Amino acid sequence: MSAEQFPPQFLREMIEQLDASIQELTRKEKGLAASLGSGRVAELREYWDQVLSPEEEWELKQSMDFRDRELLWIWSRLRRARTSRANAGEAYMRHLSPVARINHKS
Repeated sequence: MSAEQFPPQFLREMIEQLDASIQELTRKEKGLAASLGSGRVAELREYWDQVLSPEEEWELKQSMDFRDRELLWIWSRLRRARTSRANAGEAYMRHLSPVARINHKS
């Protein structure tokens, strides 16, 4: 394998792994959200979006259990995975662009 082929292959594999992670996390998110109920998920979403007053935030934190925290953890992982996926996709497209190939050859 030449050095020129390595970055696209690495990026393709990274993109595939991130897609699989996003799919799995989304599956877990849906299952957990269904078990928590739409009302609780809405409360947690307000906390996640940082729209609660300090008092409301404190009250919500006091009532959080493991499943609530797990949903927040999943949202955090999804955000990171989606950001990484977007960055890897952009890097892959830049590498494949005709301008990049022409500049790399010269």
